[in-house]
Amino acid sequence: MQQERQEKKARLLAIRKIVSTNRLESQEELLAALKMEGIVSTQTTLSRDLKQLRISKVRVRNGRSIYAVPREGQFVSVPTQEEISSTRWSLNFSGNLIVVHTPPGHAGMVAYDLDNLKHPFFLGTVAGDDTVIIVMAEGVNREDAGRVIRDTLTNLK
Repeated sequence: MQQERQEKKARLLAIRKIVSTNRLESQEELLAALKMEGIVSTQTTLSRDLKQLRISKVRVRNGRSIYAVPREGQFVSVPTQEEISSTRWSLNFSGNLIVVHTPPGHAGMVAYDLDNLKHPFFLGTVAGDDTVIIVMAEGVNREDAGRVIRDTLTNLK
């Protein structure tokens, strides 16, 4: 059961990454892109995943329709009650690094949201399953950086 959840979370992150960086017109193209990432899925599962991620087709200038992720601000990582009770969110500093601990499977979404802020305090993020490392720009005050992160990630206290 745990293995299945981890596989699903990895698949959802891969789908969002692929759709965010490619102009795909069909589920067949998306399935092929997933396969290139080492993830095999069925069309039925992919349809459910797209619905869960709120990914839909949008018309582009040339009249074609491509898959697109929802606009910024619509992705809010919401953990289940089980995850909230079993894992605490935390934020710690070390030099110019910030370490954010999340419930399992949420780090990718957190990194995505922080990267999309394009805030001058942060140079970039690296995400694992439940940990995000954020690199701060030189001279950034820790309290100011922490405030920006806490405002973005409402689960952090």
